[in-house]
Amino acid sequence: MLDFLQRAFAVDTYTLVVAGLLSGWAGVLTMHVLPRALLGAIFVPAFGLGALVSNYTFELTGIQPTSDRETNVIVGCTVGLIAAMLVLFLLLRAMSALAGLRVERHQFKRDVRSARHV
Repeated sequence: MLDFLQRAFAVDTYTLVVAGLLSGWAGVLTMHVLPRALLGAIFVPAFGLGALVSNYTFELTGIQPTSDRETNVIVGCTVGLIAAMLVLFLLLRAMSALAGLRVERHQFKRDVRSARHV
């Protein structure tokens, strides 16, 4: 696992710049979509990690959508960013549903307790 992370982050400057710019813009767009702007800021490192891991996976498996290396970096980072966004939104939806169930259960107990005292 440590070797994987070391190789995923040992990339050239061009790849880091592309991953950083894509992650930054995805964070800005996410801030406008989500109800809380802080969630968009929290998502930015995960977007960057997804972009770098996907780029590493593309290079490791030999996936080359085009013959140009720079374009392959952009495509790989974009695919990773989209995958990270999907995973993060699914986690956000699951946590929201769990929190809703917890709040619903708490309100029900509070309503029952107040009905007994009346």
